[in-house]
Amino acid sequence: MAYGLRTDFQGKLFPGSMALLALADELREVRTICHCGRKATMVVRLDGDGKVVREGAQVDVGGNEKYVSYCRRHWEERIRKG
Repeated sequence: MAYGLRTDFQGKLFPGSMALLALADELREVRTICHCGRKATMVVRLDGDGKVVREGAQVDVGGNEKYVSYCRRHWEERIRKG
């Protein structure tokens, strides 16, 4: 059993996630909801001023102050707009 995010703030698979998804016999999702009410499948990383981060290390430890979950539609909007 393993628990973790599938993709990073840029929408790229983590190496460990890629391997686990390839080998998994079963996948159970812990559902998170976007502000619009749809299932959130993506995360946006924010800097200290609340602006969207588009580049940087794949892993940066933080919580709700640094990462926000969105559905794909709103994730794409945030990535484009900032």
